[in-house]
Amino acid sequence: MPARLQTLGHLRLLDEGGEEIAFPEKALLILCYLLTRGLTDMPRADAVSLFWDNTNAPAAYASLRQTVARVQKRQRELARAYLTFTDTTIALGSEPVESDVERVREGASLEQLASVLTEDFLKQVRPGNRALASWIALQRQAHMAQLRAALLETAPSGPARQFHSMAALRLLEASPEDEEVRAILIGRQPAAVLMTPQPSTRMLVAEGADMSLPRQNPPRVVLLPPVTTFTSRTAARFSEALIEDVTIGLCALRSISIIAPHTAAQISLQSDRATTYERHKISYILETRLRDEGDGHTLFVQLIFFGSDEVIWAERFPLSAAGLARSRQMIAHQVAGAIATEIERNELVRGDYEGDAGAYLSFLVGQGHLKKLDLRDIRRARKSFREALQLNAGFAPAMGGLARSYFLEWLVTARGDEDLLRHAEFHAEETIRADERLPAGYRELGVVKLYTRQFDESVAYLDRAEALSPHYANVIASYADTLVQASRPDIGLRKIEHAIELNPLSPDEYFWTAASASYSLGHYEQALDYIARMKDKEPVHRLAAACWAMLGDMKKARKFIRRTYAIHPDFDIETWMAIVPIKEEWQRKHYYEGLKKAGF
Repeated sequence: MPARLQTLGHLRLLDEGGEEIAFPEKALLILCYLLTRGLTDMPRADAVSLFWDNTNAPAAYASLRQTVARVQKRQRELARAYLTFTDTTIALGSEPVESDVERVREGASLEQLASVLTEDFLKQVRPGNRALASWIALQRQAHMAQLRAALLETAPSGPARQFHSMAALRLLEASPEDEEVRAILIGRQPAAVLMTPQPSTRMLVAEGADMSLPRQNPPRVVLLPPVTTFTSRTAARFSEALIEDVTIGLCALRSISIIAPHTAAQISLQSDRATTYERHKISYILETRLRDEGDGHTLFVQLIFFGSDEVIWAERFPLSAAGLARSRQMIAHQVAGAIATEIERNELVRGDYEGDAGAYLSFLVGQGHLKKLDLRDIRRARKSFREALQLNAGFAPAMGGLARSYFLEWLVTARGDEDLLRHAEFHAEETIRADERLPAGYRELGVVKLYTRQFDESVAYLDRAEALSPHYANVIASYADTLVQASRPDIGLRKIEHAIELNPLSPDEYFWTAASASYSLGHYEQALDYIARMKDKEPVHRLAAACWAMLGDMKKARKFIRRTYAIHPDFDIETWMAIVPIKEEWQRKHYYEGLKKAGF
């Protein structure tokens, strides 16, 4: 079997068994060009013009010679010749190579094209010059034109119905303004599932936000494949069909841009989704989870605004095991309607975040650093937030980020530095003045009030933050922390469990709060289970020591005492207890007892 060159999506060379062959990228691009054009060779001068910056010819030819040397060395290692070289030409070698782009041929059926054109041509390649960028863009345009022609020429009947949807969704991802393709897609959808605005949406439309009209810079929405623990094929098919119904229903709106299902599936496999969302310029993410609950199931759906990492809508749908198929279209209609409504409501907020691209990018970088409770990352985050404010002095989300960074530094250094809390309070108040609709300002101010022992004020500010955004997991988590420290660990634990449910890939501070609540309730093993879920356990070594001591395992307790002193050699239990804000004496004595029993 010949080797295979993959050009759609990632550019890579695969051997006969499907394993990737490491090969220089420029050589893969040359192979791609020859196979795409149906050529057997090309002049070296053409390669220099296309793949290197020929404004500096001597440097470009030197780069080509270096690439040729690397390719020849690699081919000797492989004992294969995919390319051959003369003084003037580059040619295909003796080893046969097939390419996926060969399947995008004249006369290919809709089924063939829809199956292969799920990714952009050379999607991951970063062209270094205008000539290569133009050639790649032309190939992509030709692919979409061929797919569109096949869609228009093929009747949506029999087996072709599935590929009609695939092709239409792919084309709308590339060109959301293509009304002819949109009409074909919507024409396939059962009337019961077509998007119609909910009452609140109709009110917004009446006020001038007509979702049926194209919007400049429409928000991009990705519907991730459902997460399910089921082995039941019936439940899996239900979940997949539901997402397809919702996707098609949303395509009836001109005011949003939907990521095609294949791309959504690829995104769901990424380990660093935040970077992927940023790269794809995605504004909203829909996540769904189907859970087995006794005789029936529960479908949990949540819509996340990426800019603030905020759940702006969430809902549960109870399902009977026998009623999956019957309830699918009804649920799809409700979900699509709710998504349209909530996105429309959130558009002013999205404008605040995404309006200044440079400030928004710096803010996202800062948010990424705050995922870790590490002092270096916290200070890197603060630097990014300051850069955002240099670009846009009134950018409220970055002000809130600054407030958060000062509080987190106060928390992880554990020195009781009042200046850090004062900085956090100042920037939180500044955030509220800049944008009173933003829950982040009230959240950060509520947190500061907690750690200055103003418990009632803390609850009031966090209550306001939750009212502004009732599904915002970070706000709920901060509210939970306040309740735990205000000596209501039972209510605090329920709140933090809800926050974890809303944000399953929770940051460490969620689990820290849950562990603290569990300890206060005397559930020491549960507290240790939450600690075990943290990526960075350094900040909770004191709590872990107290848990093990209360369980009677002094060997493990002392292990965490040693780890605490290794990080904080000047740690003093009396100073620490003076810093920790606990409202009622019973809870303070309980924590102090655990620390003393451990050996602090």
